[in-house]
Amino acid sequence: MPYSALAPVSEALYGVLIADATLVALLAGGIHNDAPNDPTFPFCWLEVQERDARGFGLGGLPEVELRTHVFTERGQTLSGVAEAHEVNRQIVGLLKDVALTVTGYAMCGHVFARETVTLGDEELNGVKVHEVVSIFTIFVEQS
Repeated sequence: MPYSALAPVSEALYGVLIADATLVALLAGGIHNDAPNDPTFPFCWLEVQERDARGFGLGGLPEVELRTHVFTERGQTLSGVAEAHEVNRQIVGLLKDVALTVTGYAMCGHVFARETVTLGDEELNGVKVHEVVSIFTIFVEQS
C-alpha cells in the first residue's frame, strides 16, 4: 500500500499539462516541481500537499491540494502580468473538472478549481516577476 498519493497524482497532473502543445509553447521555462535557480520565463511551479479527508472510517481518502505558480518577468511582452494570466488561464482550462488517471488510485470526482490569486510584485533570484497562483483540490482513493 503506497504511503502517499502525492507522487502518482503529481505524475498524472504533469502528464496532462505537458500533453498540451499550446501550454508547452507558452511556458518557455517549462513546468517544475521546484522553482529553478536560474529560470527562463515564463515557467510554472507545481506544489502539492496531501491530507487524509476520510473522517472516522477505515482506509484513506487522500485530499491533494495543488497550487500552480506561474511566473513571468515584470515589464516583458503582454505587460508581464497579462502573460502570467494567459498561461494560468490555459492551465486552469486543462485541469478544471478533469478526471485524472492516477496509478494505484481511483478519482473521487474531478479536479476542483478553487481560486486564483494574483500576488504583488516580487523578486525571484534577483529578477522582478509577476506571480499568479491557482489552487485546486483532488480527491483519490486507493484502488
